[in-house]
Amino acid sequence: MRLLTCSCLLAGSLVLSALPAAAQNTIDQNQPEKATKMAGLYQPGLAQSFQTEAATISGAGVQLWQTEESGPVTIALWDGLPTQGGTKLAEGEARGMGTLWVDTFWTPVKAEAGKTYYLTFSGDIPYFILGGSLNDYQHGMAYANDYTPFAQFDYTFRTYAGPAPAPAAPVPEPATAAMLLAGLCAVSASSLTRRGSRQNGRSR
Repeated sequence: MRLLTCSCLLAGSLVLSALPAAAQNTIDQNQPEKATKMAGLYQPGLAQSFQTEAATISGAGVQLWQTEESGPVTIALWDGLPTQGGTKLAEGEARGMGTLWVDTFWTPVKAEAGKTYYLTFSGDIPYFILGGSLNDYQHGMAYANDYTPFAQFDYTFRTYAGPAPAPAAPVPEPATAAMLLAGLCAVSASSLTRRGSRQNGRSR
């Protein structure tokens, strides 16, 4: 019975090992200045441009002004402003609370170092995004009110880089995995039966 149990557990671990592991994210771009309330998430067309130094973009975050309310905040990654023909590359949603960073993550998107990308911010709760007004971040700017640019302003934001997506390893279909487990367990049971028969033969 021990042999049967161990073999089944081994088979299960082999199937699970085919599942992709979670990737580690590291901060790439970071604008920490938070001198004032910059804009409310209820305003249309909020965005921040930036230039990545990494080969991928796997998430982004923004810091909010203190509030007692909480609710979903959506951050999307674009290769251009939505009003200028940009394409949405990724999107994430997280529950935000005042004075906290709200970070969202997605499957790493391949990026070109030095190219300008855009983050858009939206939410149903009247949050205010913190920011700075001294052009602290040199590789982008804040946008508000239908993506109007404000060259001297930047939201308090950060972006993340993760490992480039590897080619997907084939993951067994549920039916295939079940057949694999059943087959290995059957082989183990047969081996156990033969072993028991040999032992009984010796004891006679």
